[in-house]
Amino acid sequence: MLINYFLFLVALLAFAGLALDTGLMQWRALRLQQAADAAAQEAMYEYARNDSNWSAAGLSLAAQNGFTNGVNGVTVTVASPPSAGLYAGDTSAIQATVSQSYSALLMRFLAPGAFTVSSSATAKVISTCVWIMNATGSTSTTGDYGTFHLASTTLNASTCGVFVNTTSAGYNLGVDYFSTLISARTRVVGPSSMNLSTGTVSPQAKFGAATKNDPLAYVTAPTFSACNHTNATYSFNGYTINPGTYCGGLTINTATVDMNPGLYIITGNLSISAGSVFGSGITFYMTKGGGSGYGTVQITNSSFFSVSAPTTSSGGALAGIVFFEDRGYVNHNAQSISFDNSTVKTDGIWYALNTGISSTSTSFRSAGSYLGVVIDNFYSYLGATTFLANYSSLGEVSPYHYDDGVLVQ
Repeated sequence: MLINYFLFLVALLAFAGLALDTGLMQWRALRLQQAADAAAQEAMYEYARNDSNWSAAGLSLAAQNGFTNGVNGVTVTVASPPSAGLYAGDTSAIQATVSQSYSALLMRFLAPGAFTVSSSATAKVISTCVWIMNATGSTSTTGDYGTFHLASTTLNASTCGVFVNTTSAGYNLGVDYFSTLISARTRVVGPSSMNLSTGTVSPQAKFGAATKNDPLAYVTAPTFSACNHTNATYSFNGYTINPGTYCGGLTINTATVDMNPGLYIITGNLSISAGSVFGSGITFYMTKGGGSGYGTVQITNSSFFSVSAPTTSSGGALAGIVFFEDRGYVNHNAQSISFDNSTVKTDGIWYALNTGISSTSTSFRSAGSYLGVVIDNFYSYLGATTFLANYSSLGEVSPYHYDDGVLVQ
């Protein structure tokens, strides 16, 4: 009888120990998961900002959550690309793994040895390639449907994101007349107020996002220098032109123009009509000086515009920027850059912080790697626009400051 009681007591204690240790293990696993999530996201934020110490940042945040690598049986790894899982080999993803070996409280008497609990998390950089920076909304040129307005058109940003900075309570996102907006994610600062009509947004937009500053504010603008050309016009032939300062505008009319690499500073208008323009390693800088004020950009009448931005090695501070509008030019709620019935194919960023882009019956797309905009507003009617975010040619994850990502696994 005493033996049976003893055996019963041992079994009871074993079950109690198992229940207690299981509960503690689940609690520990939850804490490990929280630390892994925090480490992955922190590392990803620094990774997106091109901080070479992104792994150390992840380790530091894991420590702040109670798990320091090499202490109390803890092992923390923060690596890119992930070695396993859905995003294995993806260089835009970071995986944090936090594990701890420990001895059970009661079960160690029945099962000696250390137990190991491990959790991992993966964060992926989702670059925002469409930045609409007008904070107040528009009721003029872009209509009553916000500073981002698609009409009978498709905008595909499936590899990157769309950010709309407007705080307007009126329409702050317009996707109407059989239009489609596809993006990795769409965020709008203002409240949920949009015109969909028969349009589609996939996935659904997130409203009430935190406002953001100019993601390219760190880029130093070029400076105006003496005029190399005045009222330059190229018509009805083939030409090769060189970088320099073009005062009084640059006009290409029914001509094919090859542009040598470099910086093209333009005062007055840039006008391309029924022309073809080709070049790589190019940045246009629109400003004023030499007797001319700020001008407009017009690519019209079946023009073909195929120009790519400089790389890090060739472009220095302007790497990745194909078009730069002087920050001093303020033309809110209007579009001084217009594409009409043409093909605009560029690898580069169009940076026009205080004015917008209007695209009508035009294919506006990347040449194959990346296309982004940081602009006041955007209006597209007919045609189609395709944004991409492969910045490997720049040696970067993203050229935008304030860029971020999401926890994906």
